[in-house]
Amino acid sequence: VLLVQPVLAQVSYERLVNAAEDHDNWLTYSGTYRSERYSRLDQINTETVGDLKVIWAYQMQPAINAGNGLVETTPIVVDGIMYLTEPPSTVTALDARTGKMLWTWSPQMPDEVLHIGFPRVNRGVAVLDDAVYVGTLDARLVSLDAATGAVRWDVEVGDNKLGFSLTLAPLAIDGKIIVGVSGAEAGVRGYVDAYDSATGERLWRFHTIPAPGEPGSETWEGDAWQTGGGSTWLTGSFDPDLNLLYWTVGNPAPDWNGDVRPGDNLYSCSVIALDPATGELKWHFQFTPHDTHDWDANQIPVLFDSEFDGEDRKILALANRNAFFYLLDR
Repeated sequence: VLLVQPVLAQVSYERLVNAAEDHDNWLTYSGTYRSERYSRLDQINTETVGDLKVIWAYQMQPAINAGNGLVETTPIVVDGIMYLTEPPSTVTALDARTGKMLWTWSPQMPDEVLHIGFPRVNRGVAVLDDAVYVGTLDARLVSLDAATGAVRWDVEVGDNKLGFSLTLAPLAIDGKIIVGVSGAEAGVRGYVDAYDSATGERLWRFHTIPAPGEPGSETWEGDAWQTGGGSTWLTGSFDPDLNLLYWTVGNPAPDWNGDVRPGDNLYSCSVIALDPATGELKWHFQFTPHDTHDWDANQIPVLFDSEFDGEDRKILALANRNAFFYLLDR
């Protein structure tokens, strides 16, 4: 069998918009902007599953310590090339046909970063045009050449010494890379950022915990908002037709003790709809006001269109950790 070297193809924004029709590839973290996580390939079924056998296996790098051995990556597949992350923030490109390593890149991080008491994971990369984007455990966003793994730009998203880190897979949209932060356990004030995909310039930032005078600030007392949590550690969804980003927000801080943060604590435990051009908040829905159980809202919003009460509706579905399943008009 002749196995040819995969040919690098660009992943345009248009291609990402139409990812559901690109059956042989997995172009973004949740498969599509709608976050369906559904493959339309039909070669594996009840009749053929018994014939599956291992063709190749790739051994990931040994963990620096036990906590760094957690693997949560969703591989991205583009025309025969697989891009994945290894703990804690290494990016590796493989020939998806053979498992051969094409290149690998590992960030330089201080030793103390590798021994923090929070989850030391990475959920994957984003691809846009001819670049691969990854967030690192020490809260940087890095652009890599998709063909070689060479660094194009490297920017700081948050101060790791204050507790910020990046564990999510970035979301690539038209000319922008969207990321959220981890760190509510350390008492950070969470946010969602957008960066120029070509230069790394930060275009906007939306804080998930409002400052005094901002909408929602009335749900916080005193200076509790400054360390209010609301981290954004899971990749969101995107509706190109409505031009809205949907991102979920984690627990308020401190996590289990609500006495020091009276109020509903917006926008923790919420889904927020943002204008991708400006970061402006368009609407929100809070699933658990004043959360004291670590219920979060860090589940991926699933977008679909359906008839509801006799009308065609654009719906957002979310199964929350508070044991309720929600359908929202997006």
